[in-house]
Amino acid sequence: MANPRILKQVDPDYSYLFSICTIVNNQDEYYEMVQSFEKCGFVDDCEYLIVDNSHTNAFDAYKAIAGFFKQALGRYLIIVHQDVRCLDTKVELIKCLQDLTTKDPKWALCGNAGGNGYHAKVFHINNDGIIMLNEDLPAKVNSLDENLLIINRATNLTISGDLTGFHLYGTDLCIIADILGYTSYVIPFMVNHLSEGNLEALKEHIPDFLYAYGKKLRSRYVETTCTRFYLSNTEFKNKVYNNVRVVFNIVKAVERFKWIIRIVKEGKKHKKIKVDRLSSRKGYQLFL
Repeated sequence: MANPRILKQVDPDYSYLFSICTIVNNQDEYYEMVQSFEKCGFVDDCEYLIVDNSHTNAFDAYKAIAGFFKQALGRYLIIVHQDVRCLDTKVELIKCLQDLTTKDPKWALCGNAGGNGYHAKVFHINNDGIIMLNEDLPAKVNSLDENLLIINRATNLTISGDLTGFHLYGTDLCIIADILGYTSYVIPFMVNHLSEGNLEALKEHIPDFLYAYGKKLRSRYVETTCTRFYLSNTEFKNKVYNNVRVVFNIVKAVERFKWIIRIVKEGKKHKKIKVDRLSSRKGYQLFL
């Protein structure tokens, strides 16, 4: 008989405190970034991990970050653009993260620029000579700029597998963190970002992002082996659709109609197999 191990609640064993991860298409620019981080103390207890796109786009941002999650050995991931120059020190970042953990132990990621709804942008960044600051940080946000992202590995955060490209992955991570029950913040850690990004390419990426999340966040009828319910994107609909019998009967009628249409078009799939359980424990008698 197998001897099972008993699961224990233990802290993961990380080899480094920080994994500093970058998508590189310009080696000279990347080396300047590394030098700026090293001058700020990111040497001991740190590893540097790159995706080398200097000759061809071997990875887009979503695949690169998925790879960073799998291969990085640090307690925290610092996903940073190659055109960022570090200004604050490693000691200051550690203090920021300690303060953030005290404020909210459920934080999953943080950065230096983001938003939390209409006209609620928050910054702590030198953007190519333009310094933008907000008071009372850290501040909770629902999106983060990608120039600098710091990810708490203890939350087991992941990134979408159905998106591609080099834009909106900060927002994607924030949304996924929220779905998983975690939070995102802007913290007071200063870097100099030497560019404003490719806004035209960003516009081209938005329709794919909207389509992917329209599908993910769609309302749906759920039937498990034990129960059934209607899941929507609002608390009000969830209460009405599931607690008012007439409304739920209408939902079931609509789902049955869709099921009939699907059978007409595709035929009935996964038909039940008639099974007669044998008195002996050797198996089942099938009647096909």
